[in-house]
Amino acid sequence: MSHRRSGQRPTRAADLPASFWWLWFAVLVTWTGRFVVPFMTLFLTRDAGLSTSEAGLIVSGYGGGVVLSALAGGVLSDVIGRRRTLLGSLLLSAATMTVFPSFPQPAAIAVLLFVFGLVNGAAQPSVAALITDLVPAAHRRAAFAYNFWAVNLGYAVGPLLAGFIADHAFEYLFYAQAGVLVVAATIVLARVTDAHAPRAFRASRAARTAGAPAEPAVGLGQVLRDRVFVTFTLAMLVYSVVYVQSTSSLPVTMVEDGFSSGEYGFLLTLNGVLLCALQIPSARLVARWRREAVLAGALLFTALGVGLQALANSWLFYAMAVSVWTLGEMGAHPAAQSIAADMSTRRARGRYLGTYALAFSTATMIGPLAGGTVLQHLGSGPLWVGCAVVCVLLAGFLTLTSPARERRLATPVADDPSDDPSPSPPPLPDPGAVDGATPATTDAPLSDPAARRDRVDRPGR
Repeated sequence: MSHRRSGQRPTRAADLPASFWWLWFAVLVTWTGRFVVPFMTLFLTRDAGLSTSEAGLIVSGYGGGVVLSALAGGVLSDVIGRRRTLLGSLLLSAATMTVFPSFPQPAAIAVLLFVFGLVNGAAQPSVAALITDLVPAAHRRAAFAYNFWAVNLGYAVGPLLAGFIADHAFEYLFYAQAGVLVVAATIVLARVTDAHAPRAFRASRAARTAGAPAEPAVGLGQVLRDRVFVTFTLAMLVYSVVYVQSTSSLPVTMVEDGFSSGEYGFLLTLNGVLLCALQIPSARLVARWRREAVLAGALLFTALGVGLQALANSWLFYAMAVSVWTLGEMGAHPAAQSIAADMSTRRARGRYLGTYALAFSTATMIGPLAGGTVLQHLGSGPLWVGCAVVCVLLAGFLTLTSPARERRLATPVADDPSDDPSPSPPPLPDPGAVDGATPATTDAPLSDPAARRDRVDRPGR
């Protein structure tokens, strides 16, 4: 089977709806204002007088909250709507930020960080579900590439602003991030539309007025019974465990090799610059290839990059290795996210994407533990070689299982037999399709609201 699709053009900015671009702008604003968590360890060690290990334990509470909220945010996106969930996450996060300066005690900060992670983490699955709802399947891979670009662009700028603010007064960071979150919420409220109206609300009203029973609710069981999706999510969990080694094990390795923390910081800057400069050009370059082939190739690039770190003996060698796995990072994330999005069903989309988000959140807790254990008992060389081998095996596994995902996308899982009895309109060809796995209309009857506008947005909804 050829990995290249002839006669297709990359997605252009004009192919994506205006509502998506406002959502993109809100994501950019949100990540530009990620001030507090990256600098919290510094605050706790410098101003609160805690040790590094104590500060790390307190900051890990934020990760625990995110893990719990990833799945909860997905469920809420289905139950109350994507935009409502996102607005609630942004506004509650802003409110939590304003409480921090009043409780500077370490114990209080630990509780507040957990609460902040709990409300803030719900945004990720709701954003992914909104993108999936707003963007036709043909353009989703490009849309997620743009979203990944916004995250990295904001995260590259945010620490610079945060450092400037923290030099004046650290408590200003809390108010600054709260203000940024309110701005992002205002953008979402004013400009982002939600194509998903929770059907349970309408069914309950119809049942009360007509005496008919409400339709069965969609639960997490549907997601967990989808073996193809669960298998893919578990594979990406393993990849994510490797991915987080760049922020957990790599700095430890470099310090043990005699490099300074500043030199590691320059590597992160290099990673961010490459992502910001190359994410969109690379997305256009690989747009004509099947997503499955792009994902497998990205994993092989990641394998090469992390494997080279086992041989690194200079900063330039580390920089070369980081550059290689950065290419893998910018290819893997948008392709995998769009595959997961296309496998979701309309009524359970938030649950699907919340489960997918849970995989990465879980990896942020498993990864440091696994990497630290290998470093302590075997050393850095076996760690990086092991990560490379894992990525090669994952590339092979995903290649072998790709036919099952393509069949799954060709025959989407129905939400429920009573989901919508009306017939599907005939599919129309999309000459701008860039999705490497399937044409735009393959899963349109259940997954693509743009192709079902007469059914989903009909009067009286």
